[in-house]
Amino acid sequence: MRHQWNPRAAGPVRIKICGLKTAGDVESAVEAGADAIGLVLAEGSPRTVSTEQAAALAACAGERLATIALMVNPAPAQLEARPAAWLQLHGSESESLVAQAALMGPVIKAVPHRDIEAITFWDADPNVQLLLIDSPRGGSGQPFDHAALAPLAASLRTPWILAGGLTPETVGAAIQTLRPWGVDVSSGVESSRGVKDAARMRAFCEAVHAASPH
Repeated sequence: MRHQWNPRAAGPVRIKICGLKTAGDVESAVEAGADAIGLVLAEGSPRTVSTEQAAALAACAGERLATIALMVNPAPAQLEARPAAWLQLHGSESESLVAQAALMGPVIKAVPHRDIEAITFWDADPNVQLLLIDSPRGGSGQPFDHAALAPLAASLRTPWILAGGLTPETVGAAIQTLRPWGVDVSSGVESSRGVKDAARMRAFCEAVHAASPH
């Protein structure tokens, strides 16, 4: 586990850039100052890559970035074929499936910001290394009311990542309001749907670093 992506380690707000599709995207993420990348294995997204493509991108990242495979309600065979150490589960996975996934590597469980019951449930699950609090539809680029989440966020025991419509222009204020362990961006650093923009990646990372507690 890279020190920068250790959920129990103190440090600045971590940065995950999700939905990368090319080796050039990986290099841009490294140069921008990201800590982790997300590779989408779920069907139906303009950012979806195959398991083989994801493995190649993970190899490209090497030890420079933590690599996270994103799946939705995966079958056991998919879990075993995961191309990255970290797994982000973005569906309605059962407690037993999360436990099975955790036997193979660390797990991030994504939950919608308005599902308070799910947030508190997974916050108490010892198999979840990180929570990711997102818009109802991951990857949609839809922001939500951060101030409304603040009281619950302050009570969480599990380190957590803020996602959902973040951009270089808005991430600083979001960090000030919620103080998450990390932030996740996808559509907010794209020039068009599914196409990452190196300049926006760099601007996003700069904004996070400027807003992070030192």
